[in-house]
Amino acid sequence: MEAALELFSRKGFHGTTIAEVAKRAGVGVGTIYQHFKSKEELYLSPLEERCQELLETLQALAQEEAPTRETLSKMLQAQTAFVEKHRSFFKLYLSEQLATLEAVRERLGVKADHLYGQFFRLYQEVMERGIEREELKPLPPSHLTRAFMGILNSFFFDWLKGHIESLQEAQEIVLSLFVEGAGR
Repeated sequence: MEAALELFSRKGFHGTTIAEVAKRAGVGVGTIYQHFKSKEELYLSPLEERCQELLETLQALAQEEAPTRETLSKMLQAQTAFVEKHRSFFKLYLSEQLATLEAVRERLGVKADHLYGQFFRLYQEVMERGIEREELKPLPPSHLTRAFMGILNSFFFDWLKGHIESLQEAQEIVLSLFVEGAGR
């Protein structure tokens, strides 16, 4: 799966062949098909596995009884550390979320949308608690979630492109922009 992640993140879904993955992994093509029924399954399997790993970490943090800013800070720290540790995975995950190739979105979109939806719902629950505690403005929780994830993902994109050296440094900026806003 590591070989697949690296190749898919670098060359995309259509640009990667099972033969290339097998060669990179040091196994035969038949060995890959013993574990994965199709190229699509090989593509999605590491996505699902890593998403589940991150989701479990974030769920545990979201359940802690703490002020919203503190909860979001801990979740952001965990997600940032995960993204830095698994750069190839995250590049693949973001490319899937923003896929422009309709053929890929049609085949893989439902499953990828489900994975994204799990993260979205988790953050939305944190927003709902923040509104209930009057720590966040009484805006629709889904809009707050989109705003937070949008700010976060823009920093992640810039980090992947090399425009930001450290995601650790960006964490406080993301939190501050979201919780306090940019106005004076």
